[in-house]
Amino acid sequence: MKNFLVVLIIFLIIPVKVFAWCSEPMAPSAPSSWSKPTKPSVPFCVNEWNNTHTCDDWTITSYNNDLQNYRYDVENYQRELQYYVDEAQRFVNDAYEYANCEIRNLD
Repeated sequence: MKNFLVVLIIFLIIPVKVFAWCSEPMAPSAPSSWSKPTKPSVPFCVNEWNNTHTCDDWTITSYNNDLQNYRYDVENYQRELQYYVDEAQRFVNDAYEYANCEIRNLD
């Protein structure tokens, strides 16, 4: 018990700055794919000007499936970019804290 009190008193007397250690932040890795999804092209049998088509059911179904996949890819791309933005913001905050820690250690 006596040793514990001596150690406790020493820790209270020694400045906290002696124990300060600054951890340098790591920059986030860029997303694996920066390429935006490409929108599927409209089938040749669709007349966009008149909003009509002469396509068979398979072509329309295939195009609708391609559009659905495109929407999924866009949402996934947006999530990936948002995650990167969040990680970058954490890095900025950590870099700010790191710089302040280094400044405090100069005193």
